[in-house]
Amino acid sequence: MGRILLLLLVAFGIALYVPESRAAIAEAAQPLANPAYRWMSHQQMTQIVDDLEISLGTGARLPVARGEFDGWLDRRYRQARSREDAWGTRYQLRVRGNAFEVMSAGPDGIFGTEDDLLRTGSMVPAASR
Repeated sequence: MGRILLLLLVAFGIALYVPESRAAIAEAAQPLANPAYRWMSHQQMTQIVDDLEISLGTGARLPVARGEFDGWLDRRYRQARSREDAWGTRYQLRVRGNAFEVMSAGPDGIFGTEDDLLRTGSMVPAASR
């Protein structure tokens, strides 16, 4: 049993090394990876919402003008993977009344479709709620 598992791992490693098979393996594994990607993206979006609410609590304004949110993300998070969802699409910010939403385009990479993810934050300081 141990030898078979080792042989399978070696074969998988070789398959990943070959560019043509790497794409096919990645495509086949996508449905298995999506739940983990959703969880990772939700966690990162929750952190962004928390950081925005803390910033608002100190008197800063929400970075909603064109390009401001991207700049805020760049300053706040040094690693690109912290500014993008697990599928590689940059997060977006939208304001709705006294709330704001941090959005992920989801697996399809297109905003405004059924697979989008979002986390909502409040523009009202926690002490005033």
